[in-house]
Amino acid sequence: MATGFPRKAPPDWPGLLATLAECVTHLGTQRFDDPLIALLRQGVGIEQCILFAYSGRDTMESLLVDNPRYPKVAGRLAGLYAGGLFRQDPNYPRLRQLLEASTEQASAELMPMPTEDMSPAYRSNLFAFPDLADKVSVVIPAGATVYYLNLYRDLGRGPFRPLDLARLEALMPLLASLIRRHYRQARPAALPASHEEAEVLAPLSARERQLCLSLLRGHTLKTAAAELDIALSTAETYRKRAYAKLGVRSKARLVALCRKG
Repeated sequence: MATGFPRKAPPDWPGLLATLAECVTHLGTQRFDDPLIALLRQGVGIEQCILFAYSGRDTMESLLVDNPRYPKVAGRLAGLYAGGLFRQDPNYPRLRQLLEASTEQASAELMPMPTEDMSPAYRSNLFAFPDLADKVSVVIPAGATVYYLNLYRDLGRGPFRPLDLARLEALMPLLASLIRRHYRQARPAALPASHEEAEVLAPLSARERQLCLSLLRGHTLKTAAAELDIALSTAETYRKRAYAKLGVRSKARLVALCRKG
């Protein structure tokens, strides 16, 4: 999609090649998330990343939630949005339009934050968290799914500048290809969640939910890593992120939270 952004500052491709190689190496595996986030940080400069999948029956699922400084707040944001507030997003009509078109290889679209079109209730629910300065979204059609990549900047770094958006626009074909290929190849979650578990784990990414469900089913971290075919260090990272978002510090507290939920 043509945006009219200046094109004088393409990404530092040589500096991104190693990270890009990591993304390609881990396509379809549980280790894909970290190099994708690193690619976005290096290429655009972000503090928070949330990736959603919008699909049939008007449902939204969070696939990736990352904010090292405020993981619990980011998880809450993702949970609220996927829980139904996405229908108040000014970009929602476009997401529906692209889903109904069912185009597999349509070009990704760049959408700056439509502040003037947000209702006060929507903005207070989804944007009243520490240090938010700006958000930009990349919409990636993929047939029966539309991927919705949301990238955030904080007050320290400041809003996205036109040159930042130009850099992101230059990266968009690559990002669209990586995300489509990864989630086409990724193993589906094999562990169904109860209604109570689903509500409690809603703020987590798909990978973090899988790990927590494994732990809830009696796995140790080591056996959960083996079950999910990921490195133990990766499982530790997912557990740390999940516990931070849920506000728990142990497996026992996770079990208690899900039983209470």
